[in-house]
Amino acid sequence: MVKISAYVITFNEEKRLGKTLDALDQVADEIVVVDSGSTDKTEEVARKHAKVRFMHRDWISYANQKNFAQNQCQNEWLLSIDADEVLSDELIAEINEIKKDPLYVVYKVRIGDMFPGFKHPRPFTKMYNLERLYHRDYATMHPDLLTKDRIALTEDVRVGQLKGLVYHYSYLTLENQINKLNRFTNQVLETALSEGKHYSRIRLVTEFFRQFFCYYIIKRQFLNGRWGFVSAVTLAYFRFLKIAKWFEWKATQADK
Repeated sequence: MVKISAYVITFNEEKRLGKTLDALDQVADEIVVVDSGSTDKTEEVARKHAKVRFMHRDWISYANQKNFAQNQCQNEWLLSIDADEVLSDELIAEINEIKKDPLYVVYKVRIGDMFPGFKHPRPFTKMYNLERLYHRDYATMHPDLLTKDRIALTEDVRVGQLKGLVYHYSYLTLENQINKLNRFTNQVLETALSEGKHYSRIRLVTEFFRQFFCYYIIKRQFLNGRWGFVSAVTLAYFRFLKIAKWFEWKATQADK
């Protein structure tokens, strides 16, 4: 039977981390938590779990922080989970079966949004489907990306698909959501500048409406009811804000 190390990065996650770790306890042989300076009870919550190794590291970027956490793990099989994600019972059972005799070296998992009052993700809503469970010889978290935290395959291998879901509890409060996205756009701006991106004035004017349509209709957020509407508006604003900050940066550079 293979052993799995799960890794989680945190910052002020006392309200959500407990459920995440409770679920991971049922599949992981080791849990690495890398914190970037929480001022709440995140560390206290983490240290209540016997399998957790808790450590501090100053923030650089999502991918860089996750790469560091990945490299602290002692086992060959790794599971990347965010602090606002919880393994479903079906996924826990599935992973425990895989541990007996893995058929693949990398597995994808579907991630469904959970909003206040939800018991399960709504049927037919758009879900992420990402590589999250992997053997470290065949995949890795790239350390140099600023705003992406995707696992990249290091060899050409077949990827298995897990049927159970990860429940994504991204929503605490609207204030928390907006503050998080506001901070994130700063790193998006940094990436855009480093890549020499240019945005047109037309895109500045149309971005919010285009992205709202994309999230609400194409990505089927309307199936999440009023929370889907709130989410689509918030995410569309985030897309607009990254472009607005680019124009702000350009104007301040011209004034120097």
